[in-house]
Amino acid sequence: MVGGFVVPDGPYVTEIDAEALKRADRLGFPILALPPAVSFDDLIADIYATRDSMLLGGLHRKSDREQELMTVALGGGGPAEVAERLAELVQCEVLVLGPGRDVIAHLSGVEGTAPSRDPHEGSEFDEAIGAPIVFGSTYVGQLHVFPNPGTVADFFPGLVPTCARIMALAASRETAVASVDRQFRTEFLELVLRNRLDRTEVDRRCQALEWSLHFPAVVVSLVPVDLGATTHLERVRDMLGWSLRPRGLRAPHAIVGSEIVAIVGSDDAVESAPEAVAAEAAAEVISRSIPGLWSAGVSDRIETPEGLERGWDQARMAAKVTRALKGVGAIGRFRELGVYRLLIEVDPSLLKDFAREVLGELFDPVAERTDLKRTLSVLLDTNLNVAQTARELHYHYNSIRYRTVQLEKMLGPFLTDPTRRLELQIALLIGDMVTDGSGNALVGA
Repeated sequence: MVGGFVVPDGPYVTEIDAEALKRADRLGFPILALPPAVSFDDLIADIYATRDSMLLGGLHRKSDREQELMTVALGGGGPAEVAERLAELVQCEVLVLGPGRDVIAHLSGVEGTAPSRDPHEGSEFDEAIGAPIVFGSTYVGQLHVFPNPGTVADFFPGLVPTCARIMALAASRETAVASVDRQFRTEFLELVLRNRLDRTEVDRRCQALEWSLHFPAVVVSLVPVDLGATTHLERVRDMLGWSLRPRGLRAPHAIVGSEIVAIVGSDDAVESAPEAVAAEAAAEVISRSIPGLWSAGVSDRIETPEGLERGWDQARMAAKVTRALKGVGAIGRFRELGVYRLLIEVDPSLLKDFAREVLGELFDPVAERTDLKRTLSVLLDTNLNVAQTARELHYHYNSIRYRTVQLEKMLGPFLTDPTRRLELQIALLIGDMVTDGSGNALVGA
């Protein structure tokens, strides 16, 4: 691209046409007259020397800025702090987006607030210089810098990808620190639940983690339905913490194994009973998470640290049994499990053996026996009322009579033996506890 003309005053050009000069003025196109005493070689040498000086100065300034940004990252700053320093250095608007296009940092670079931008609207970034923030194979986000017209001469586009790499370094450090912190919280909460630390040490560590442990308390457990839900563990753990804090609680909570566990206590600042607070918080989390992935259980009230481990077992059992009885997404309280509270105390293998022995062929979830098992359950629930059973199952009276005869041949004379009826009722309850509708193990798995 031609930036102007330099015309030497000499034998070749003695005068420039006046109309050409007028047109050059209108277009802002410079035409310079070179005095006879100055040669082209001298002029070109001076131009290149000036250009090289500017480039070297710019490279030095770029290097200095990179060093300043690296100092922020090495000093413990994250991507947001690095972005803040970048905006100060280049006096430009800087926007950092997370992997879900959530805004991590948005700075104006000059006085005033940064303009409002929709991170999901691609046209918002037409004028920006962007670079991905990536460490290893992990995409952390995107850096966007919007050069200001007044500072563009002092702005170096090559600084943007360098800054993105520095942000990736800071993000990788934050990830490593967060991983260690998660592990520390998990191990500490497990020690608390198993009552392996004295109260002074528990209070000291809780204070460092900004947790509050009060009694009476309950344990709440959020249990994933399948392994597919475990990818959401961290998000659901954070949601549980956020749900408890507005209720006045900084409850200890962490990922333990493949479940999320919290100890929800009460003090003078919290008016509701801990059982109610825990159930409300769990319900809020389940309603806001992906449907069909979580169930929750709440333990009995715990008065001392010695009862925490038993409370943890109760919460897990309440979640599993309630899921079997009411479906995914239900929240069970151990106190409301009724006779299941007694059955839970028995070794699961003994329960299965008893149920299999009593129910025989009906224990295993085989499709052709499902109707017979359902008929037996309704017959026992209606106190052997054949007519009512027929109405509830929408079958003819004689069909139920026929099925009753079949059931007695398989299971013995339960119509006339109350003890046998009790055994069958308990076996059916155990069947609901130990497997779901697809035969998958729940309790004792």
